[in-house]
Amino acid sequence: MIRYFIKQNWYRYLIGILFLISVDALMLITPRIMGSIVDELRSGVQDIEYIGLLILAVIGVALGLFITRLFWRVFIMGSARRFEYYARKTLFQKLLDLPPTFYDKTRVGDLMARFTNDVNAVRMAMGPAIVMTIDSIFLISVTIIAMGSFTSWKLTWIAIIPLPLLAVVSTFFGRIIHKRFKRVQAAFSNLTDTVEESISGARLIKSYGIEGLRNDTLNEKSDNYVQENIKLIKVWGMFFPLIQMLSMLGSVLATFFGGQMVVLGQLTLGEYVTFTSYLGMLIWPMTAFGWVINMVQRGRASYKRLMEVLEEKNNIVVEDPVSLEDFNGHILLKNLTFTYPTGNRPVLRDIDFELNPGTKVAIVGTTGSGKSTLAKLIARLYPIEKGMLFIDGYDINRLPPEVIREKIAYVPQETFLFSETIRNNIRFGNMELTDSEVEKYASIASIHEDIISFPEGYDTLVGERGVTLSGGQKQRVAIARALIKQTPIIVLDDCLSAVDTETEKKILDSLKDSQGKHSIVVVSHRLKAVVDADMIYVMHEGRIVERGKHHDLIGNGGLYQRMYERQMIEEKLKED
Repeated sequence: MIRYFIKQNWYRYLIGILFLISVDALMLITPRIMGSIVDELRSGVQDIEYIGLLILAVIGVALGLFITRLFWRVFIMGSARRFEYYARKTLFQKLLDLPPTFYDKTRVGDLMARFTNDVNAVRMAMGPAIVMTIDSIFLISVTIIAMGSFTSWKLTWIAIIPLPLLAVVSTFFGRIIHKRFKRVQAAFSNLTDTVEESISGARLIKSYGIEGLRNDTLNEKSDNYVQENIKLIKVWGMFFPLIQMLSMLGSVLATFFGGQMVVLGQLTLGEYVTFTSYLGMLIWPMTAFGWVINMVQRGRASYKRLMEVLEEKNNIVVEDPVSLEDFNGHILLKNLTFTYPTGNRPVLRDIDFELNPGTKVAIVGTTGSGKSTLAKLIARLYPIEKGMLFIDGYDINRLPPEVIREKIAYVPQETFLFSETIRNNIRFGNMELTDSEVEKYASIASIHEDIISFPEGYDTLVGERGVTLSGGQKQRVAIARALIKQTPIIVLDDCLSAVDTETEKKILDSLKDSQGKHSIVVVSHRLKAVVDADMIYVMHEGRIVERGKHHDLIGNGGLYQRMYERQMIEEKLKED
C-alpha cells in the first residue's frame, strides 16, 4: 500500500523535501551572518553600510524561511493527509469485498480501531516522521561540516562525541517501543469493541438491569488500555531524557573546550558565537531523532495491523468464470454437504434441493436444523465445493458473486437499517427511485399504512439501526428494500418472524402476485404462512427429511404434520 502510494506521489514528496532542505540551508546561513556582525562590531571599524547589508541579509533569510516552510508543509504534510484518505478508502473497499466469513471472526471495535488510530499512526510516519528524518540527517551532516569549516574541526569532533551513543540508544529503545505500541493498539481495539457493543445493546443491558456488570467489563478493558499505555510511557520516559542528555552533553563539552580556545586565542569571539549557534541547531535534530524512532515504530506496528486486513484472502473463488446473459433462475443442489469455515462439523448433510423458475419454495424445520444456512448458500454468501450447487446448469463456483447477487435479493434474519429516512432506506439499492415506486414496494411489503401514520411519513428518521421502528416494521422495510432490485429470485430468510401469521401470509401472497414469473424462497418457522408453496422442504439436524406440497405432507404422519398440528393447537390456545 505504501509503495503504491509513494509511486503515485513521489514528486510531491520530492518537491517538499527540496523546500525542507532549503529551510535548513537558510538556517545554516544565519549563524555565519551573526558571527560576521559580532566580529565587525568588535573590530572597532564598524562599516555601517556593510553591517546594514548583513542585517538585510538576515531579513531576507527570514522571508525565505517563511516561504520555504510554507511550501514544505503543503507538499509533505499534504501528501501525508492524502495517504490518510487513500488508506481509509483502500481499507473500506477491501472490507466491502471480503466475504461474511471474515466478519464472523472479526470484531467491529477492532476494525474501527484500525480505521482511526492505526491509520493516523501510519500518517504520522508518512508526514512528520519524514520531515524530522530529512531534517535530522541534513542538519546534522551539513551543520557538522559548517562547524568544522567555519570554526574549528577539533572543537567539532569534541562536540559530536555523543552521536554514536545516540544511535545505540535509539536502536535499543526502538524495538521495545514497537512491541509495546502493538499491545497498546490491541488493547484499544478491545476497548473500542466493548464500547460499541454496549452502545448497540444499551436497551438490552437496561432491560436485564446489568448496567453495573457491563460497567465493570468496560472498566476492566479501560484499565488494561491504561496499563499498556503506562508501560509504553515508561519506555518513553527513559528514552527521551536519554536523548536530551546526550544532546546536552555535546553542548557542555563544546562550552568547556570552546571557552578555553577563545581565551588562548585559537578562536575569535565571532567564531565562537557562530559555533555555539550551530551547536544549538544540532540539539533539535538530535532530539527529533528520538521522536522519529517513536513515530516510525508506531507507524510500523500500525501498518502491520492494516496489512493484516488488506492481505486477507477472499475465500469465495471463481474459476473459469462464465456470464449469465439469459438468467432463468433454476437452482439445483446435489448431495450438498457444508461446514462453516470457522466450524469443525457439517451443518448441512446430503442436501438435494431444486428451485424452478416462477415457483415459490418454502424451507421449514426445527430450530437449528440449517434452514438459514441453506438460504445463505443460495445467496452465495459462503464458499461451496464444486459440483454441489448449480444455477442454470452452471456450477456456482464459475459464477462471480456480484453476478449472482444482481439476480438474487436476499433478506436476512437480522434486519439492518441505516440511520436515515424510511424513504432512503427503502430505495437504498437505487437512489433514483421515484416516490411513487417507493410507495408501491412499501405497499407490497405491507408497511405503507404504517409509514403514512408517522408525523413525517416517508421522511421519518429511523435512528441508529432503525431503533425507532418495531421489529416487524423494520423487517417489512427491509423486504421493500429488497423488492426494488426486481431480481428473478427473492430469498426471505425468516425475515417475517416479528409479524403475525396473517400479515406474513398477506405479504407472501403479495410477493407472489407482484413477482409474477419470478421465484421466491421462503424460510419460515410458521407453517400456516407457506401452505400454498409449490414445494416445501422440511429440515431436521442438517438434513432434508421430507419434501412435497402441504396436502401431501400433512397426512403422512411425519415431522411436518407434527409441527403443523402443534402450531394450530398453540394458535387456538392463544385465541381462547
